[in-house]
Amino acid sequence: VHLESEEGVKNVNKIVAVDEMDCVMIGPRDLSASLGLLHDPGNKKVKSAMRTEEMAVLDSDLVNVGAYLAGMATDYDKAVNLKACGYHLVLGSADVSLFKKVVVDDIKTFKLL
Repeated sequence: VHLESEEGVKNVNKIVAVDEMDCVMIGPRDLSASLGLLHDPGNKKVKSAMRTEEMAVLDSDLVNVGAYLAGMATDYDKAVNLKACGYHLVLGSADVSLFKKVVVDDIKTFKLL
């Protein structure tokens, strides 16, 4: 489950309690947009919302009904920082970023021909 909206923050405890859900992924960029702070995932309001989500997930009961915490390393939240906050899974990049890199590399190669 991706928690990337203001509505998700408001309902995080209900979401975490869903039976057979394994993991909650917090998306700081989409969350910042949902909070009216587009392209500002380091904003204090975004960080506070993320902390609310993180604590709800980390406080959940993994043995019965709970979830693992996942997130994405960013300029604002390095992988080592997320691990220190208790994240179980940290992604190093997003698919769009990887696709962009491939396209840019192809264009640079084409220009050299």
